Amino acid sequence: MSSSPQTPAPRILFTSLSRKTSLYDFVLEQARAFHPEAEVIGGDSNPDCPGRTRVEEFIETPPLDQSSANEFADFCAENGFTHLIPTRDGELSFFAEARDVLLAAGVPVMVSPPDTVMVCLDKFLFASKASELGFPAIPTAETPSSLEAERFVVKERHGSGSRGIHLGLSAEEAAQRASGMEAPVFQPYLEGRELSADLYVDRSGQTRGVVLRWRDLVVDGESKVTTTFRKVEWERDLGDLAAGIGLRGHGLVQAIVDEEYQLRVLETNARLGGATPLALSCGLQSIEWFLKESAGQDLETVEPFTFPSGHRLVRDEEGRDEFSGME
Repeated sequence: MSSSPQTPAPRILFTSLSRKTSLYDFVLEQARAFHPEAEVIGGDSNPDCPGRTRVEEFIETPPLDQSSANEFADFCAENGFTHLIPTRDGELSFFAEARDVLLAAGVPVMVSPPDTVMVCLDKFLFASKASELGFPAIPTAETPSSLEAERFVVKERHGSGSRGIHLGLSAEEAAQRASGMEAPVFQPYLEGRELSADLYVDRSGQTRGVVLRWRDLVVDGESKVTTTFRKVEWERDLGDLAAGIGLRGHGLVQAIVDEEYQLRVLETNARLGGATPLALSCGLQSIEWFLKESAGQDLETVEPFTFPSGHRLVRDEEGRDEFSGME
């Protein structure tokens, strides 16, 4: 069900546009399924960002490190924004902390609570929290000597993605790599296949849909080729994990399937992901659900969510997506 005739058309600020024009297009499509006159404005603090000429409207946004919550609320009011969707890890903490101020100014933000964002941005805290909830997180430690492993992975503790990650190192090599990092953490090195789970958790804490996809080709932490598949047990478990850590709105859980075909959780991103367009194209209605909840509308009764297997996204060097396997 779309919006009622009395519902005003949303004017959504899509932040940190950069090259995310495929994601922008799907956000716009779902926004207009909610209201045919919805607008999505691509925003970026870089006025020359690559995507600015490929969106319906672009706006230069104030740098967050030079803004307060009240100042950003004023910016939204001056430009008529009714909703805000962050898309970059580096801005999640700001908007999580500012969400009450922005909501009071009439701008709901699709962001999780501050404590949840903090856990998602900290690999050590996330592994501890997931394990505490009974989920199979990959052990994560601040020193390699704390782990029982022959080979190690070393990565930055904060942030997400696989940039700056070093794989398959001995304990000595891992320690050497770590010496040049800001806040390294260590994990045992596992051979396996990576997957992502795009999902949406509503305001009541119920996971309304999960789309699994293999990360077939990953470059600088971003899926360049990704393919959907079904495994109901994993869909349920990863949805429960996201709800358990307090995620609200759209999120992205990353995991690895080991040589025994067991799921091992890596991290959760409390935002839309670069390859989320594939999940949105398969029926995950994250933007519509967010807009309905923001308008005070009741969402439909939670029912088993299904999606097609074998749908694939291939992204070229310019950030353009090609989809295949669609009927």
